[in-house]
Amino acid sequence: MTMLVEKIALLIAICVLTADVSCGFVLDPSMHQSTSLASTLEGDDVGGDGTIIWQMKRDKCDEWLDRVLIERSSDAPTIFSVASSVVEGYMSNANTSSPLLRRVPYCHDDFGVSTTQQSGDEQFEPLFGIYSNENDIGLVSPTRFSKKNRKRTNLKLAIAYRGQGFCGWEDQRHELYRNRSNSNNNSSSTNNADQPLPSVQGTLADILGPVIGNSPTNTKPIEIKVAGRTDRGVSAIGQVCRVRTWNEIPNVEAYVQELVNREAVDNDLGLRITNVEQVGPDFHPSFGASSRSYVYLIDLDLEDDTDDEETPGITRDLVPRLDRMLRELEGKELDYFALSHGKVKTQTTFSTLYHSKVSIVEYIGGDEHKRQALCFELVGNRFLRRMVRLLVGTALREAYRGGEDDSLKLIILSKDRRERSRAAPPDGLMFVRAET
Repeated sequence: MTMLVEKIALLIAICVLTADVSCGFVLDPSMHQSTSLASTLEGDDVGGDGTIIWQMKRDKCDEWLDRVLIERSSDAPTIFSVASSVVEGYMSNANTSSPLLRRVPYCHDDFGVSTTQQSGDEQFEPLFGIYSNENDIGLVSPTRFSKKNRKRTNLKLAIAYRGQGFCGWEDQRHELYRNRSNSNNNSSSTNNADQPLPSVQGTLADILGPVIGNSPTNTKPIEIKVAGRTDRGVSAIGQVCRVRTWNEIPNVEAYVQELVNREAVDNDLGLRITNVEQVGPDFHPSFGASSRSYVYLIDLDLEDDTDDEETPGITRDLVPRLDRMLRELEGKELDYFALSHGKVKTQTTFSTLYHSKVSIVEYIGGDEHKRQALCFELVGNRFLRRMVRLLVGTALREAYRGGEDDSLKLIILSKDRRERSRAAPPDGLMFVRAET
C-alpha cells in the first residue's frame, strides 16, 4: 500500500511539473495555472488588482506601434486633436443639425466612401449630422412627497463628457476611502497631487442626489444605471443612463437637464446632459441595450512617406488593409477573450460586431484648418473591458505588418492574449450611442 501511495504521489508531481513547463502564461490565481512567470511579465501584463495576465509576444511591429501611437499619447493634443475637438464641439452644439465630421475618400479611385449609406452608419449620426430638440425651461424647486400613493418617475439621460477630466464612469469613492484610510495609518500627511479624479457617475450623483433623492437626510448615493461603463480618459457624446425619483418635479426632464448643465458650466466639470426623457419602469440602459457604438479617432500623417524612414507614422496607405480586416469581423459571433483585459467577470466573452469599418474623416466643426483622422467605427451587442482599444492597437500592428484580411480574426479565434498588441491609449476613444 505504501509503495502504491508513493507511485501515485510521484505521478501527480510529474503531471504538475509538465503542466508548469508547458504553460507559458498565467491568467488568475483562481485558475489552476502556474505563477512562475510573474517576474518576467511586463508592467502592462499585471492588472490593477495585482492579477497576473498573459505574457505578450512582441516584435518590431509592436515596437512601431509603441513609438507612433502609445508613446505619443503624452502628446495627445497633437495625435488626438480631432477626437478632442469632436467632444468639445458636441458638448457645445449637441442640439444642432451641423455635423462635426465628414467621410473622405482614402484613395484616388474611391469616391463613394463619403456618400454610400451602409448598415450601421445610422448609429454614427451624432457625428455626421443629426438634429435633437431641447427645451430651455427655468428651474422650479421640486416638491417632496412620501412614497405612499406616489408613482416613481424614471428618467433616461443622454450624456456627453470629456474623458480626460474623469477617472472613468464608475464611482469608486468607496475604494478610495478604504485606500486612503489604509495610507493614513502609514503616513501622517497627504499630498494634494495624489487626489483622485472624479467619476462621471459620482459627479452626477452629487448634483442630482439632493434634488431627486428620497429625502435631504439620505446620505446614500442615488442609483444611476448606465449603458456602458467607460475607463479613465475615454470620452462620450451619447452615453445613456437611468435615474429614478419619487419626488414631484414640474417639467422634470427640463429641470434635471438644466440643473446638471448649469452646475457643469459653473464649475467646468467637463460634462453635459444632451437629452432627458421619461421612460417606463422596465427600462434598463444596460440590459435593454441592443447595441453600443464607439469610434476611435487618430490624427493622420497626411503624407504617405515620412521623413523617418525607419519609423513611418500612421498614414492613409494603411486604411484599405485595416478596413478589410475590420470587415472580416462583421456579423460573426466570436469569442473576444484574446482582446479583453484583466480578470473576466462576465458570464461570456462572446460578442457580435454588427458594424466594423475604418475610414478617413475630416473635422469640419468650424476650424479653418481641416484636420483629417483615421476613424474606427464599431457597433456591437456588447464590448469587453478595453476590447475596443485592444482591437484598434492589434489591427494597426497587423496592418503595418502587411497581414492578410483575416489576420485580426485569426488572433481572436486563437483566444490567446499573447498574440495581441498593447491597448491603444484612451484619448482617441469615444462612446457614441446605445440603442435602447
